[in-house]
Amino acid sequence: MNKLEIAKRIIKENIEDARCGIFDTRNIAGDTMETLYDSDDLTIDICYFWMYFEVFGLTKEEFEILERYYNSL
Repeated sequence: MNKLEIAKRIIKENIEDARCGIFDTRNIAGDTMETLYDSDDLTIDICYFWMYFEVFGLTKEEFEILERYYNSL
């Protein structure tokens, strides 16, 4: 399973807790984050309070595909 497929699986499994966005940049507000996945140069964090994901380790193109997938959910 490649990184994009892993990211899609994690996002789908946790979508109900993060319906307010998905980003590939680190928050600068200091929001409390929890790590859902951290392996194979892929990190997926979630902010439960503000309900969003942060995803690191995908290419720009892969993240755009993931963002479209997220929006389709």
